[in-house]
Amino acid sequence: MGRFLKTHFSTKEIIFNLLLIITGSLLLAISLNILLIPHGLLAGGVAGLALTFFYLFKAPIYLSILLVNIPIFWWAAREINRQFLLYSLVGTLALTLLQPATYNLIEPPQVDLVLASIFGGALSGAGLGLVFRGHGSTGGTDIIAVILRKKKNMSIGEVGFYANLLVIIISLAFFPLNIGLYTIISMYIAGKMIDVMIIGLNLNKSVIIVANNSEQIGARIIDEMHRGVTYFIGRGAFTREDKTIVNCVVNRFELAKLKRIVSETDPNAFVYISDASEVLGRGFTTKKRWNT
Repeated sequence: MGRFLKTHFSTKEIIFNLLLIITGSLLLAISLNILLIPHGLLAGGVAGLALTFFYLFKAPIYLSILLVNIPIFWWAAREINRQFLLYSLVGTLALTLLQPATYNLIEPPQVDLVLASIFGGALSGAGLGLVFRGHGSTGGTDIIAVILRKKKNMSIGEVGFYANLLVIIISLAFFPLNIGLYTIISMYIAGKMIDVMIIGLNLNKSVIIVANNSEQIGARIIDEMHRGVTYFIGRGAFTREDKTIVNCVVNRFELAKLKRIVSETDPNAFVYISDASEVLGRGFTTKKRWNT
């Protein structure tokens, strides 16, 4: 999720990544200032703690984010990839500068808590997604997650879940119940938006076809849809018969045509369709390989 870095970046790639990180930090700052803060909502991770300190003690948000991140970066300097650390430092500093710079710059829209939580989460998620696409983070729990994945074999999702759970517990202790519940909605939407920004709208489908005349189906897919096909040899556990299995990947809009080809060629075919969240290669998005 944006936390995978190549060993070396070209100057062009570095500039592009920095632009993504700064743009994402700007969107996150705007989300905080025009949707979350005016409606008393919280966010995930360190930003959520900073909002809590702001609501309870009027502590500046940017200052809280910066102070909480100091020991995290000190820990991370000895544990994680230097490139990711530097990009995360850029993201953290950009957020701490842009949050006060955009405060009161845009008039908060007059919306209710439902819309504020939905669009606040969406805008925050879009910003964080861009930061991750730039191979950085805004510090906080993202850096802790990378360290714990290395040292304790904990997944990034686990760390994010516990960090968000901590914010929710705090919100329930100090704020009305509805704030905590709307914060959960906002966090959920932010997570979904991050996925969309990183892996797209999931328009691709992986299709497995088990049929008596698999090669005819494969030939039609190649000729009529211009998609690649892979054949596997499988054996039915009940019939003990060997069969040729067809595997191909199509986008969502091609799925109806593929179903028609299968039903016309073999109405009794067994078809299994699953999401392919990211497809690399000819005919789809081609990306360079990333290393951790």
